[in-house]
Parts: sequence; structure tokens; C-alpha cells
Amino acid sequence: MLEKGKISCSQTILLLINLVTATATMFIPSVSTAICGRDAWLASLIATLPGIYQVIILCTLGKIYPGQTIIQYLQTVLSAWPGKILGLCYIFFFLHTNAFIIREFSELITNTIMPHTPNVVFISIMVLICAYAIGSGLEVLSRVIEITIFIIIIIVIILVALTAQAADLNNLLPLLDNNPMPILNASLVHFAWRGEVILLAMFLPFLAKPNNAMRCGIVAQLLVGILISVDTVAMIAVLGSDQAATLTFSTYSLIRDYSIGRADAFIIIIWMVSLFGKIALFYYVTVLGTAQLFNLKSYRIIVLPLGVLMAAFSITVAENNVQLVEYMSKTFPPFAYVFEYIIPTIIFIIARVTKARKSP
Repeated sequence: MLEKGKISCSQTILLLINLVTATATMFIPSVSTAICGRDAWLASLIATLPGIYQVIILCTLGKIYPGQTIIQYLQTVLSAWPGKILGLCYIFFFLHTNAFIIREFSELITNTIMPHTPNVVFISIMVLICAYAIGSGLEVLSRVIEITIFIIIIIVIILVALTAQAADLNNLLPLLDNNPMPILNASLVHFAWRGEVILLAMFLPFLAKPNNAMRCGIVAQLLVGILISVDTVAMIAVLGSDQAATLTFSTYSLIRDYSIGRADAFIIIIWMVSLFGKIALFYYVTVLGTAQLFNLKSYRIIVLPLGVLMAAFSITVAENNVQLVEYMSKTFPPFAYVFEYIIPTIIFIIARVTKARKSP
């Protein structure tokens, strides 16, 4: 087996929370507020339902094909070559998505604290740090994220709570005054971020107790929904929906202007750490999936080559921050749906039909 490490249920929950919230809390509140105004916090709660559906599908497939990642059981379900082609598409999806996440990281730094430093500097540093981390294996990476994300969640909750003195609950009223369709449209953007839990399909074989996977995934989706919803409520209550909709880094702006002094630098450090966790996880599944697809004996020999490819891709994916936000709010969601929801559902149906035919 390419990966011998094991992760616990609590580590899995924290990995998934970090996976989604590291970028969702930066961009999603303002994007959804621009779509449905003061009711944006409801979009996160609605998005929890397809998130739970996805977890059920992935964990059921994990039980049908124990000990296999999605890259491996695609070849079992669809036969060798069709499965390999679709597996290659998944690797591209992981790599492509991570390139944008890496670019989000560099844009965050250049737009907030170091505007005169080229993006390539931050991109190179982050990729090298993540390459070193994943070379140590999933278990070590999970322990690092487990410690950091728990501390980060507590600190961010405290910082957001400190903005309550400036909150005006009238900014949240009247509730559901608008047509419900904008709320549903905003939730569609959330679906793409919540669907990043697709990485669970790469982690299932490495859970210490695979039978607990579904419970762990559902708990993670519920907690993510609550965290993003509370963050959006705080942003709208303090800033108002009109101002919140114009922000790029909404939570950063909220804490910078309405929390304790110099919290802006503090929150940047927090996001750098959480983005490290997310980038490292996407980097890891890209490397592991590639090694499994091509039957390599070790994934460590391709860590740096794929890192260089990700770095180069992240530099060219967008010309500026405006294009990046445009992609995330309009282009990324439909692209992500295919890999996060549609393909797993089709594979699940094929697997169930195949299993039923083989049953006596």
C-alpha cells in the first residue's frame, strides 16, 4: 500500500472542516450576500443537505469497495481503461482546484499586507512547505492539521464574537422578505465548496475505523454549515448586506475593522495556516491518486514534479483578483458539481446494479 498511515474519526472531522472553511469563510459570505442579500446565511444551511447526501454516497461506495480510493474503484466499476481515463480526469480536477486555492492564498497576502511582492514568491514558498509536509505521510499531516484547525476555530469564533458590539440585528430583518429563488441560487455556490469533501473518497481506506466514516463526514458537514452561517450572520449584522456584498475578503474585513486592535495581522496568520492545510490535502490526493493510477511503488518521487506543475498553473489561472473571484462564483460551481456529485452518483448506481446482478 502506498500509504500506511491511519487517521481517527476526530482527525477526519477536523480535516474536512479545514478543507471547506479555509477558503469558504473568506469568499462565500460576500458572494452569497451579493446574490440574496440579508438572507445569505440561510444558503449555508441549505447547502448542508447535498453535503450530507454526498457523504452518504461516498461512504456507501467505500463499503462496497473497501480498501480502495475513488481512483482505484473507478477501474473496478468501469473496467480498466475507462476507469483510468476518468481517474485521470479526477486527478486533473484535484490539481486544477488546488492551483486556484494556491492563487487565492497568494492574492490574500498581496492584497492585504504585502502588495509589492510578486505572487510567485508566496506560491513557491507554500508549495515547498506542503511538499515537505506530504512527504511525511497522511498521518503526520493529519496530526498537524488536527492541532492547528482546532485552535484556529476557537480563535476565529472569539474574534468574530468581539465584533458583536458593532452589530445591528435590524440588518438581518425582515427575514425571507425576498423571493426564495435568490437564496437557492446562492446555495448553489455553496454546493461547490461543500462538495470539496469529495476528498473523503481518497481518505476512506486510511481511516482507523472505516465503519465510522459516514458519521464523521455528516458531523463535519453539519459543523461547516453552522460555522459559515454564523460567520455570514455576523458580517451582515455588523456591515449590512449592501456593504458586505462588495467585499472580497469579507471575514478579514469584518475582523480588521470591528475586532480588537491589530487583529488583521493575526487573522492573516490564521488563514495562512488553514490554507496550508487545505492546499496540502489537495496536493496529497493529487500525488496519491497519480501514483495509484500509474501503479507506482511510492508517491514521494512525484511530489516535487507535481508541485512545480501546480505552482506554474496557479500563476497562469487568472490575471488578477477580479478574475479569480469571477471564476469562483460563476465558473467553478458547475465544473465542480460534475466531479463532486454527478459522477459519484452515477458510479454509485452502476455499483449497486452490478452488485444486485451478481447476487444469487
